[in-house]
Amino acid sequence: MRDFKAGRDINVGGDVHIHDESSQPKLLVLCTNEELFGERIHRKSVLAGERKRKFKRLASAWLFSGVVLAGGALWFYANGQANFSSLLLGLGGLAVAFASVKVFEQPTEFEQRQLAALKEIHHILRERGVE
Repeated sequence: MRDFKAGRDINVGGDVHIHDESSQPKLLVLCTNEELFGERIHRKSVLAGERKRKFKRLASAWLFSGVVLAGGALWFYANGQANFSSLLLGLGGLAVAFASVKVFEQPTEFEQRQLAALKEIHHILRERGVE
């Protein structure tokens, strides 16, 4: 409210409430088509960033699991149990693969919100005949 300057000649007999509508969230239905296109681009970039963060966390889990499995396999191989070493690598690799597919394909709550907003934008634009 730095632009609001009152001199000494303004006399208000009660409380003054100023509602600044610019900081209030706007419903997607009330947005113009241009605003919806901009919002869709923003939501897609936010979703892509979230998926990158998810992939980075998953990659660190892959690295840790791979090091542990390789270390265990080398230890078993050094102790003369080559068959168990191969079994550990094979089953461990499958377990890591299945776990990573489950984690990567299941959207988080944040991703679900972004996908729902994208879907709503698509429906609104379709109702308006733009898409």
